[in-house]
Amino acid sequence: MGVLKDRYKREAVEVHCVQCKRSQIIYLPEEEIPLCPLCRKRMVIKENLTEGKY
Repeated sequence: MGVLKDRYKREAVEVHCVQCKRSQIIYLPEEEIPLCPLCRKRMVIKENLTEGKY
């Protein structure tokens, strides 16, 4: 049982820029939410990609 304990600790999420609509996939909580490389604005979470896949 200890092997599966931390299996789903990483969550893949899709983030996107509200201004230019650029999107990117990151893994939380390992990575922080990035700045858009074009607009230099903080990206926002669009979709949780691991939902329902347990």
